[in-house]
Amino acid sequence: MPDIINLFQKRNARFNKITKITNKDFADIATLIRIDLTGNLISKIEDGAFSKLNQLEELTLAENKLAKLPMLPAKLVSLNVSDNVLKTKGVKANIFKKLTRLVYLYLGDNGLEAVPPLPESLCIVHLHNNNITSLTDDTFCKGNNTNYIRYNMQEVRLDGNPITLAQHPNSFICLRALPIGHYK
Repeated sequence: MPDIINLFQKRNARFNKITKITNKDFADIATLIRIDLTGNLISKIEDGAFSKLNQLEELTLAENKLAKLPMLPAKLVSLNVSDNVLKTKGVKANIFKKLTRLVYLYLGDNGLEAVPPLPESLCIVHLHNNNITSLTDDTFCKGNNTNYIRYNMQEVRLDGNPITLAQHPNSFICLRALPIGHYK
């Protein structure tokens, strides 16, 4: 018999043609740890839809039609929003910076024009196949601190973007490994 507690801590609603997430959809399930909504038709998530999910660590919204991200729970460890229609204007300025436990961030296959501010806790960030055209010295590093090393960051993917990484060498100086993937 499956562990009844764990059954209620995970929600798998993959490929169900869901189009919208409201504030009421998860309001009565505060103990959820994982939600997987991959492969639906979600184009709107109301701000506050995940606000009562204080234990939520893993949120998968891949393969939907999201153009905007809602406010996210503070305890997230993994967020997958790959293969949506996200643009930079649909991502609030410091939405990820506030997620101090976030380790895995998957934003590949969207329409992002810039890299949003990222939390120090990140180990893996996938930004491949977007429309990112430039980086700054502060994108991954602290531009004014040449001694800074971003120890946690293990993997960065930027391939498939219209960017020439060689034009931005100081953007990666603090990383222990260079971005992976195929580049120009």
